[in-house]
Amino acid sequence: MTFVSIIIPFNRPKRYLKDCLDSLSEQNLTDEEIILILNGVTEDIDELLNSYDLNIVTKSFESEIGVSKARNEALKIAKGEYVYFIDSDDYIYLDGLSKLINVAKSTNADFINGEKILGGYIRDRFSEIFEMLARLKKYPLTKDKLSDEEFSLRLLVGDKTDKFEVLSVLHCLIKREKISDLFFDESVRYQCDYDFMVNVMNNVNSMVGVEDALYAKRLSDDFVNVPCLNQEMEDEGFLVYAQNYKKAYKSLNNSLLKEIMNQKLFTYFYEVYSIKFYSDSNNKWRNEYFDLYADLVQDVSFENVSFFKKRELKALQARDKNKLRKLLKIRINFNKLLEMKNILRIKTAIYYKIFNKKEIKTNQIIFCSFKGDYYSDSPKYIYEYLYENYNDEYDFVWVLNDKKVKIPGNPKRVTRFSLEYFKEVARSKYWVINGRQFAPLAKRDEQVIVSTWHGTPLKKLGLDIGNVYTMNPFIKHSYVNISKQWDYLISPNRYTTDILKSCFGYQKEIFESGYPRNDILYNADEEKVNQIKSSLNIPNDKKIILYAPTWRDDEFIDAGMIKFQLKLELDKLKDAFNDEYIILIRTHYFIADKLDLTGAEDFAIDVSKYNDIAELYLISDILITDYSSVFFDFANLKRPILYYTYDLEKYENVLRGFYIDIHEDVPGPLLKTTDEVIDAIRNIDQLKEEYKEKYDQFYERFCSIEDGNASKRIVEKIWKK
Repeated sequence: MTFVSIIIPFNRPKRYLKDCLDSLSEQNLTDEEIILILNGVTEDIDELLNSYDLNIVTKSFESEIGVSKARNEALKIAKGEYVYFIDSDDYIYLDGLSKLINVAKSTNADFINGEKILGGYIRDRFSEIFEMLARLKKYPLTKDKLSDEEFSLRLLVGDKTDKFEVLSVLHCLIKREKISDLFFDESVRYQCDYDFMVNVMNNVNSMVGVEDALYAKRLSDDFVNVPCLNQEMEDEGFLVYAQNYKKAYKSLNNSLLKEIMNQKLFTYFYEVYSIKFYSDSNNKWRNEYFDLYADLVQDVSFENVSFFKKRELKALQARDKNKLRKLLKIRINFNKLLEMKNILRIKTAIYYKIFNKKEIKTNQIIFCSFKGDYYSDSPKYIYEYLYENYNDEYDFVWVLNDKKVKIPGNPKRVTRFSLEYFKEVARSKYWVINGRQFAPLAKRDEQVIVSTWHGTPLKKLGLDIGNVYTMNPFIKHSYVNISKQWDYLISPNRYTTDILKSCFGYQKEIFESGYPRNDILYNADEEKVNQIKSSLNIPNDKKIILYAPTWRDDEFIDAGMIKFQLKLELDKLKDAFNDEYIILIRTHYFIADKLDLTGAEDFAIDVSKYNDIAELYLISDILITDYSSVFFDFANLKRPILYYTYDLEKYENVLRGFYIDIHEDVPGPLLKTTDEVIDAIRNIDQLKEEYKEKYDQFYERFCSIEDGNASKRIVEKIWKK
C-alpha cells in the first residue's frame, strides 16, 4: 500500500521543479507516489522526469487551471494513507519529509507538520547552511515543554510577522480518510488554503509537530516576469488575508488554535501594520485596511501584553485613528532616537529634513565611481570631457574618499557619507554614477541621474541571478527600485542593452554610446603609455601581463566584502618569465584583504588600488582573467586574452552563470592550471593566429561602437541637446 501521496501542481519554471524533485529524491522514500499535475506547462520536462528513480504519476492540462483545481485533480487519484502538499518552486531540507513520515508511522496521528522557512533562490548545500544560520538568528520554534498539539499548531501558524498566511497546507502530512470529502475552492486564486485547512483542523483528532523538519518556501527570483502568488499580491494581499482570517476564525472549533492566531494577529499589528498605518502616503492603510483590522480585533483580549502595546490595541479597537497615530508617533520617534546611535541615519535624516529642501543648483554635476574609492571609469572620462570643453558652464563635485588623488581642474571634493556629501548630492542637478546609488537617498523630480554602469556583463546580474550569497535575499528588489530613478542608462553595445533591461527590469530608453572609459584606449599616445609605466616603476624593456580576476560569491566575509584566494602560482610564473615580463595583479574592488606577494616582489605588482584600470589595459601586452568583464574592454586593443578558469564548472553551474557561451564565444583559451597558463604565454604568437577569426567576430559584436568618442556623444545628448 502507498503510504504517502505527494501532490505537486506545476506550471513553471523548470529549474525550480528540478530543485523540488532533487529534494524529494534525497528523502529516502520507499512507499510514496508523486502526483505531478502539469498545469498548462510549456517547457519540455520529460528528460528531467526520466532522470529520477521516483514513482512519479503525471496528469496534464493544456491550459493553466490554477493551484486549487490542480490540487483537487491530484486528490481524486491519490492512493496514499497520507497526503502531502508541496509547491513546485519550493524544496525540502535533508530528512525534512522523512522525519514527518517516521513520526506518522510511529504515532498514527491524523496530522503531522514541520517548520517552513524562507528559502534561497538557488538550492544547494551552501545556501542551505546560510538559511539555517539566518533561522538561528530568529530563534526558531522549539518544542520545549509544549504539548504535541500546541507545538504543531504553532508551527502551522508560524512566527513570521511579515507573512499573511497562518493556515498553509504545505509541509503537512494529513490522513487521507480525514479529507476524503474535502476539496479546495477553485474560485479562489490567492491563499486558497484557508477553507480547506479550517475543515482539516475541525476533522483531525491528533496532531504532532516535528522539530527541525524544514521546508524552504521561496520567492521567485524573477518577480517581474514570473512572480509567485505572494509577489503578485503585494499590499493587496492584506485584503485577502483579513477576509480569510475573519471567516476562518468564526469556523474553527479549536480554541487553542484561535488563541495562537490572535497572538500572531497582534504581533503583525505591532510590527508591520502599525508602521504602514503611520507612514501611509495614499491612505489605504489608514482607511480601508484600518477598518478591516479593527473588525478583526474587536473581540480580542490579550494577556501578558505591555501597558503601551495595550494602549495601541485599545485605540485600534475603538477605531480612534488620531489617538493611534499619536501613540505610534511616540513609539516610532523613540525608536528613531535609539537608532540615532548610527551616525549614517542621522545624516540621512538631515538630508531629507534640511538639505533636500534647499534649491537645486541647475549647473552642478556630482560624480561618483565605485562608491568614491576611485577616480576612474566612465564618470572620470565624462568629467574630463566636460572640463576640457565646458568648464565655464558647470560646477563639478567629485565623491572621493582618498584626498591624495590628483584630478585635472579644481572640482570640489567630498568624502562619501560625510555631511558635505549629503549636502552636495541634495543640491546637484546631475548625478553621474557607475553603479547603484546609495539606496536611502531618493532624488528629487528635477534631478537627473546618469548611470554609466561599469562593464559589459558576463556574469548574470540582478534579476537574472538565481541567488546572491553576498547580499540580503531581497537585494533584487533594490535593483529595480534604484534603477527606476535613473534618467539615462549607458550601454556599449546591443548585447549589453538587452541585459541591462532584463537584469534591472529597466523600462526607459538605454543610450548605446560606447563606454566613455574606453575612450583612452583609442586616444592615448606613446607619451601617455610611458607616463603610466613610469608611475609604476616598470622598466621599458619589460613586457606586461595584467592578471585581473573577479570575486567568488561563496568567499564572502560580509555583505559586499569578499576574501580572495590567489590560485595562480606566481612562483612558477616568475621562474618561467622573470627576465621578460612583469605581472600586474588587479583584484575586484569588493576584495577585502591585501594580496600577499612574498617571494615575488620583483616580478609581481599589486595594482588593486590603482585608480584607473583602463590605464593598466593600455600598457599591458597580455590579459589573464577569468569571469571578470574586463576582457570586453581589453578586446578594444585586440591584444591576447587568456582565461584562467580553474573553477569553471562550479562558477558556471552553481555560483552565477553566464550570459554568453564561455566555451565558444570568448577570444582566447580556457586554462585550468598554472602550467597551462605558462604554456600559453610561451606560445602567445601562435595563439593570436589561432584565435584571430574568433577575436574579429568578438570585436564586431562587443566593441564596434567604440571609437574614442563615447564621452562626447553622451555630453551632447544630455547636456548639449
